[in-house]
Amino acid sequence: LCRSFEQMKTSLALLLTLPFAAATNKFLRNPFVSADEEPCCQNACTEPGLNKYYSIDTRHDLCGECCMADSDYDLYKKFEKGLEKADNDTPCEVLGYPKYTETVTHGAFNIKMTLDLYDHADAKAVSTDTCADTETLCEWAEGKTECCTQGEMCIPNVGCRC
Repeated sequence: LCRSFEQMKTSLALLLTLPFAAATNKFLRNPFVSADEEPCCQNACTEPGLNKYYSIDTRHDLCGECCMADSDYDLYKKFEKGLEKADNDTPCEVLGYPKYTETVTHGAFNIKMTLDLYDHADAKAVSTDTCADTETLCEWAEGKTECCTQGEMCIPNVGCRC
């Protein structure tokens, strides 16, 4: 799901050349991200014509789930190489990411996707006095902390990731 600056520029340039069909469902990691209050895609997709899709963000070790039309797959697959159609209603949980962390919307213009992000059940949570001297305390959400090792960064609402 993460992209280098050059990949983002290329993706944005491609976005600007695509015809903006009425895409009501969205799934794209790009510099335009917003947080949503409520989960969008837990369990089965409820809107007619939408199916469950997922992608694993290997850089941050998170799983994202969304509901989208099968006809939108080819377009979003261009931007999200790991995008796959799910064969069940809880693909992230089945793949070892049962812990809901947040709902975000990624994308730009008329090409956007709202998705739920999931983490591993054993995502680290620690108190302030347990970090080693070589680690940095990360308060990634109110009252939620973990120790970031060298090379990891503290990401709000997610925690420590490479």
